[in-house]
Amino acid sequence: MTHGIQGRTRSHYDEFPFDFLTEEDERHIERLQPAPFRKFADAYLGPGTVAAEIGCGPGRATLFMARRGVDLLAVDISGGTLALARRRAPGCKFVQATNLQLPLRDATFQVVVSDGVIHHTPDAHASFRENARILREGGLMYVSVYRRRRYYYYVYTYAGPPLRWLEKRAWGRALVQSTALPLYYLAHLAKSRGRRTWRGARNFFYDYIITPRATFHTREEVEGWGRATGLELVDYEEKVGNTHAFVFRKAPSGASRA
Repeated sequence: MTHGIQGRTRSHYDEFPFDFLTEEDERHIERLQPAPFRKFADAYLGPGTVAAEIGCGPGRATLFMARRGVDLLAVDISGGTLALARRRAPGCKFVQATNLQLPLRDATFQVVVSDGVIHHTPDAHASFRENARILREGGLMYVSVYRRRRYYYYVYTYAGPPLRWLEKRAWGRALVQSTALPLYYLAHLAKSRGRRTWRGARNFFYDYIITPRATFHTREEVEGWGRATGLELVDYEEKVGNTHAFVFRKAPSGASRA
């Protein structure tokens, strides 16, 4: 089952990368970062910081960190998505891999960034542990995940299944793309005050509604993962769109766990 979900997720993002950036967005990439991540970057990401971005997508945060001089390795499961990130940040290093089995050594990075990624894997907890594994003692991990107590949980869980069922059939895909997708585009066009492109809205729709896997997690659950992995919570932001954001520090190996 794990391989099946991973394969579907890779194919999904090869076809519909979560890409909505315009040339104007790329010129002002700092504006596209969530406020908690900008705060994290200001505090911990400077020239020469050795960092890994696990699940880089098409390069929104990759480009931002590259312009700050971060020594960055970016990982994603989708080769098509990685090609977009590589074009935007050619000075970074890139690896195609699954978050469940990173081809990286233990305790390698000062910082690990996972912004809206592990909830798309077959096992978010296992993905969290894998991110923690590659983090050095004293290092920091920024992770955001879908909030369980948010309306999007109900949209994906209850409204999403019939749309995903239709998407698997040629006639159903045509129906979705001629009805639900235009309505979604109009909503995003209004929300963005006319800045959202059709391409961007389409990729948002396929990421939020059609993506093969999305899980939702409470603060208590994620904090528990951290304690079990030897991570101390140092910052938390409850409302970051559909996600909430955590900053953890990895304790020395001899430190006791609460």
